[in-house]
Amino acid sequence: MSDLDLFKTAPADVLRYFDAKRAVPTFSWSDIAPSEHAYSWTVAKSAGFDILDDIRVAMREAIANRVPEREFISQLSQVLQDKGWWGKARAFDPLDGVEKTVQLGSPRRLRTIYWANVRTAHAAGEWERTERTKAFLPFLVYTASTAERRRPEHLNWAGTVLPVDHPWWSTHYPPNGWGCRCGVRQISGGEAKRLGWSADQPDPDDTTEPWTNRRTGETTQVPTGIDPGWANNPGKARGENVSRYLYGQVEAMPPERQRIAIKDIVGSPILEAMAQGHMPSGSYLPIAQLASKVVERFGAKTGLVRLSADSVQHILVDHAERGLAVEELRNGLSVVSSPETIAVRDYSHAEAVGLIGNAGGAWWHVAVNLADDGTVWWLNSFHRQSETDAARFLRTAAPRDKIMD
Repeated sequence: MSDLDLFKTAPADVLRYFDAKRAVPTFSWSDIAPSEHAYSWTVAKSAGFDILDDIRVAMREAIANRVPEREFISQLSQVLQDKGWWGKARAFDPLDGVEKTVQLGSPRRLRTIYWANVRTAHAAGEWERTERTKAFLPFLVYTASTAERRRPEHLNWAGTVLPVDHPWWSTHYPPNGWGCRCGVRQISGGEAKRLGWSADQPDPDDTTEPWTNRRTGETTQVPTGIDPGWANNPGKARGENVSRYLYGQVEAMPPERQRIAIKDIVGSPILEAMAQGHMPSGSYLPIAQLASKVVERFGAKTGLVRLSADSVQHILVDHAERGLAVEELRNGLSVVSSPETIAVRDYSHAEAVGLIGNAGGAWWHVAVNLADDGTVWWLNSFHRQSETDAARFLRTAAPRDKIMD
């Protein structure tokens, strides 16, 4: 598959992945943790040079308009030479403050930048499509590169069939190294069985090897056959990392700013993106603040409630017969922060809370549960209720279980 063929697969999804990256100047690619590359735009040896935006603009143009590698290199070379980012040069390494001779721009480096960004953006775009269609194409099969020189481990993985949600794809979703042109094919359950998959088959027997990041001194285990920094799924990692980043930003805010930020998040297009399957499994949003009485009652370390992409799909898609729309979901979520009448302990879970309230002209019953030693609240149930059922629930709740009314 050529690089131009990659652009034809899912250009909107590919471009969305690239646009979501933030710029981070670095001295070495390993200055950024491998998982952070999924949402950071960086070029090694860019620290101290005003060239990141130039390369980013050219790379975006290449992805959006399917610019061939040779044209990308030709157009960008002169710009970088004019700014002094070209050839061998002396540069200070910010990690140890030592001046070193380094390779700045060159046709070979631009070729690597082009390849890495096209391939990872393509992989992320394909993962979005995979998440959207996994209900009727629930399996992936690993396909080996057709290049003349191929890594033996990658050849061994060829033909591996596993469900889309299997954790193996978190580390082995291609590309699996510099220059890797392996791929995946999404298939139905019937084809998976014809290719030999069975529910009781053992997981792939993969070994790992230690790798020490010379920049940070940290040693991690990397799957054998995968280059350091490539043992991740770009689309999946991006969703998970962006979720952690966004949640962390909101959690660090004072309560009043949290309320404003949550309102903006719930009202933003990102909730529609989740509903349409554009956010990968594992991603989540902070969507509400629990009342302080609830937090105190359970000894929780936070009042922020998370809503996962999987839960949104369950609420809006898996139970489409309920007829819920995204706007109704937004209305119902307001009940979590401000239950109109009562929050009660849910009998089915020792650390779960049911919240009842009226929003947008309807009654809602929302359940949230506390996890991870009191550090995380998850929304795990969301139902529209009739006024009669809501009144019955409020009337029959045991007084000892009431937190507020």
